Amino acid sequence: MYLSYVMGLIRNGLLITKRNFLEDILLFSFFFTSYFVFSSIIPKYIVSSSDDSQIIQASVNFIIAATLIISSYLVDRINKLGLIRTSSVVTIFMTVLLFYPNNALRTAILFVLGVLFSLGIGSFIAHFWKMTVPEERGRISGLIGFVALPFSFIVASLVGPSLDFLGTITLGIITNLAILIIILLKPKREGVTAKGEDRNYPERRTVLLYSIPWVLFSLINVTLAKNASVWITQQVPSSFYLFLLGLQFVGVIFGCILGGTVADFLGRRPCLAISLTSYGTSAALVALFTSNEILSFVYLLNGLSWGVLFTLYIFVIWGDLANKDNCARMYSIGLTIYYLSGGVGFLTQISVPIVTSSLATCLLVFLLNIPIALAPELLSPYFRERIKMRLHINAVKKMGKQSKN
Repeated sequence: MYLSYVMGLIRNGLLITKRNFLEDILLFSFFFTSYFVFSSIIPKYIVSSSDDSQIIQASVNFIIAATLIISSYLVDRINKLGLIRTSSVVTIFMTVLLFYPNNALRTAILFVLGVLFSLGIGSFIAHFWKMTVPEERGRISGLIGFVALPFSFIVASLVGPSLDFLGTITLGIITNLAILIIILLKPKREGVTAKGEDRNYPERRTVLLYSIPWVLFSLINVTLAKNASVWITQQVPSSFYLFLLGLQFVGVIFGCILGGTVADFLGRRPCLAISLTSYGTSAALVALFTSNEILSFVYLLNGLSWGVLFTLYIFVIWGDLANKDNCARMYSIGLTIYYLSGGVGFLTQISVPIVTSSLATCLLVFLLNIPIALAPELLSPYFRERIKMRLHINAVKKMGKQSKN
């Protein structure tokens, strides 16, 4: 009964068709998997040195980020599905060229694949905007993350590293071939846009207030938080650390569901404030306590917070700030920050005491609540009141049925 209530809560008010929803899940799953294959796995086969591999991985992320900003002006003006189709075809062709036994050429091809990936993911996310309305964007995004992240993790982190070079390239071809097939089978109609979104032109101040927490959180996550993670790996057995990573991943996928649902029913600002506060609290706990029980709770809470922020800052916030003329440009802000921080993470390694890094993380993350408090709420208050009323009516109906029985 509880599960059906939760699923009813998530589905309440969704307008997206099952087919479009399935297509969005599959497309994001294959895009995300393709990214990990080309940016993290293949570079390890091109160079033998781990330092050189990290430089290539960082460069691919920087190229993706730069291309996202530049290409967003193009994506807003042309057919999104056509661009996804074209980028997938060219990606498959360029991936085949990786068989040529020249590491310099392979590195150049990886950089080109980064450009093609940017065109594809930028077009997909702009297309996603057309398929959803603000009142359901959080829940749809949460469900996409709930399904797509485990799929990408299993394929890219468990299956991919166990393959040889030929198998890895084949995996990259398969993921992009799957994207191409989905696009070719998709009906020409792209979806509908919510009323009033065409006239949505947010102030620069609003965009800045929502951008600051994502920029600083992303940098904290690949510097101070990474330092704490390295310290923990040195203090606990490897088997227990794998258990902690498993807890964190479970927290991430359920954080996607939780964040999307809370963001749709309570608003974007409360959801962001809760997730940032939870993340800061988990950092403080690491500084004060180091028992296995506390570390388990910290990793679970950390994963939940990261899942919420991932959902809101990849799919939701920028969609609320976008209109049909600038949706790719708005979404490119969140994606660019994500990939830039990923590149920084490959090149940056700080080493400070765990207490210092954890307390600094806690303080900085708590301060990120200030711009969130100053930012306007993006979700319509009318929808929040309407959905609360609908839930109340449903609860009254269930009570009436139970009393009759």
